[in-house]
Amino acid sequence: MLTGIRAGARGLAAAALTAAALLSPGLTAPAQAADSAPCTRDPNYPSLFRCPMWGTDINMRLAPDPNATASGKAPDNGYILADCQVKGGRATYGGYWHTWWVRSPASGMAPTRYMSEIFLVGGGNDEPDSGLPVC
Repeated sequence: MLTGIRAGARGLAAAALTAAALLSPGLTAPAQAADSAPCTRDPNYPSLFRCPMWGTDINMRLAPDPNATASGKAPDNGYILADCQVKGGRATYGGYWHTWWVRSPASGMAPTRYMSEIFLVGGGNDEPDSGLPVC
């Protein structure tokens, strides 16, 4: 009977150590803000995603970098169509910063362009959009 009690105690001790290790701040992933408004597939263009955005007069760039050449403005209708997101140069605006950029594919005469994810609704600083694939 004593052997069964020892085995039970060892099992409880092992479970307690495992729980402590999993709950240790050094072993768990950092908390991230939830993306309250992820990009979603556009019903009219299934290969594209509709991403809600805020702001006006937002520069679109020829490369995912704040120092890249500006090539027009983002739409002012509250969303941008994108095909994916990519890491690039660090953009800042007010207290916000981001190294993720949405890629808007070439269309007609317009080349492929990029917009900083600072201007997407939801998420936090330097968090990729949870609904958009990585390029």
